[in-house]
Amino acid sequence: MKKIFLSAVIAMALCSYGYAQDEEEYEEEEAPAQVTKAPAYEEEEEEEEAAPVAKKAEKKKEKKASNGAAFFGAGIDVGGLLNNAGNIRLVFKLNESMELAAILGMYHHGESSWEDNNGNKNDAKDNYTDLSVGAGFDFFIMRNALPVSIGGEIIYTSPAAIEAAGQTFVSNDDTSLMRLNINVLLGAHAELVSNLYLTGKIGLAIEYNSVDVSNQGNGSYLDFALATKVYLTWFMF
Repeated sequence: MKKIFLSAVIAMALCSYGYAQDEEEYEEEEAPAQVTKAPAYEEEEEEEEAAPVAKKAEKKKEKKASNGAAFFGAGIDVGGLLNNAGNIRLVFKLNESMELAAILGMYHHGESSWEDNNGNKNDAKDNYTDLSVGAGFDFFIMRNALPVSIGGEIIYTSPAAIEAAGQTFVSNDDTSLMRLNINVLLGAHAELVSNLYLTGKIGLAIEYNSVDVSNQGNGSYLDFALATKVYLTWFMF
């Protein structure tokens, strides 16, 4: 009887040990599955949160940049304004690679006057107006990150006075003066906001001056220099 009782106790003890061991193995198999699922869920949440942020950034870029469909623009020679030679530019975009500009300029010098201590006024009659007219051309060789162009300008001016041969010639009924500027330029264009462009150019400037005095003769001279230009252009439609 004792043998049977001992055998039953040993058998129950072995069964309990085997059941506990199976339970531990089952828990060990389930644990890695729970650990691997958590990072995947977090990564999906991060991707979902990052997507709206990326879309907002893309929309901001689209709003800032223009679609390039504008055909006509007006601009001003910012650099020339500092030297009393500011020109207005009317720009026509022929296609994505070419732009043509009409150049108009005016500089007016008012008449000087002098009043002495006795109250007498004297006018110097030295007022004059310089008018300029010309054309410009740009051919774009790059349009992606920073548009780059090569081109030129030709500008005709009727000046009030020209210094030549050691003396100053003043435009009047007997004296005709002429100045011709030819610029060969390399430029870079940056879009500040939609359809508003800032252009910087550098190149070679050629200036031809001519004097023709009735019944006396004529003369001319040629100047070469480094040209720098800064233009601000707004494409309206």
